[in-house]
Amino acid sequence: MNTEFDGDERQPPESLDTQRIDAFWRDFTGRLGTFVELAPREFVERANELLQAHVSGLALELEGSLKEGGSRLVVTAHGNIEQFENAQALVRRAPGLGEDGACTVQAFRSRSLGRDFAMRMDGFELSCSDVLIGHYDAGGIVGLEISFEKIIPQDMVEHARHMSFIMLDHVLGEWDLAVRVGPVEFVEAFSDAVAGAEPLSVFPPIFDAFVRDDLGRSYELPQESDDHWSMITLKADDAQEDDPPDLLMFRFSANAVATRADLCYFLEWRAPIGDNERLERIRDAQQALGDELERRRCGLLVYTCVEAMQDRVAAFYVEDAAEALRLARELGERHVPELEPGLTAKFDPSWQEYLDLYCAVGQGADGGGAGE
Repeated sequence: MNTEFDGDERQPPESLDTQRIDAFWRDFTGRLGTFVELAPREFVERANELLQAHVSGLALELEGSLKEGGSRLVVTAHGNIEQFENAQALVRRAPGLGEDGACTVQAFRSRSLGRDFAMRMDGFELSCSDVLIGHYDAGGIVGLEISFEKIIPQDMVEHARHMSFIMLDHVLGEWDLAVRVGPVEFVEAFSDAVAGAEPLSVFPPIFDAFVRDDLGRSYELPQESDDHWSMITLKADDAQEDDPPDLLMFRFSANAVATRADLCYFLEWRAPIGDNERLERIRDAQQALGDELERRRCGLLVYTCVEAMQDRVAAFYVEDAAEALRLARELGERHVPELEPGLTAKFDPSWQEYLDLYCAVGQGADGGGAGE
């Protein structure tokens, strides 16, 4: 379900800067005394009018009552993964709301507590028990096949499919559906690849068990006792016979935290090798960054690669890209002061950079050990 942009037709949304975010929250808190007195529906309408004056592509929803306390203000991107970075940025800088911060602020819609519900749109009704879900491993994320338990009139098929997506969003929650679910296909009959075909009303625990047990996601950082690295030799199809291969040290155990919501930035550190002495210093600097990120529990090193004896590349997933880049520059200056560090970072909540390689090199390749 990941959204892709087609060059000239759509452009990725502009990243929110702290000035715009802070300006919105100042306006919001300045009107909070008035908002508290509004009925929930009117509050949501007024709050979103205010949000749109500062930010596009996001919306606010309210769970509970501001007046009674214990409420939750939800920043949603309506499942558009290209806006997830902005939603998280807006929430990170949210102030305390209500008396003693009684209203919390969260990014993305949670799962609905009542799973077996029905929707009625334009005179057509569909319940969760009418929607059947089959699931499979789609390269480290969950692929879905969807069919219907009841007969759908031909002129309502597209309408029913649209409704089922809305219901799926409510049942799985915004993050799981947008980040951890990949291809979704409507089928007349389920393929041999899928596991089970259960009603949507009972699917959440099945989904969670599949992600945990089959995809291997504990969402806990690897410990020394279960850390699994492998060395893999790679050579491009167009490489000449005497070209040196790429030497990949891949951390298979990092799969346990893939798609964790607080580790959604992919950071790549590329440095030209030069001689063996400089290679050692580059390795020390990159390993020091991985060690410090794990010590702070805000990131981890997921693989390194020596590319044709020209560059050493280290890849990380981190919580705070700006802080990780700052730390990398500091460590690079300390270990290899003569080099300008080649550092890039991008928002990758689906861990596509890691999972593509994880599937390509084979899940659980032989060799390796607990580090380099």
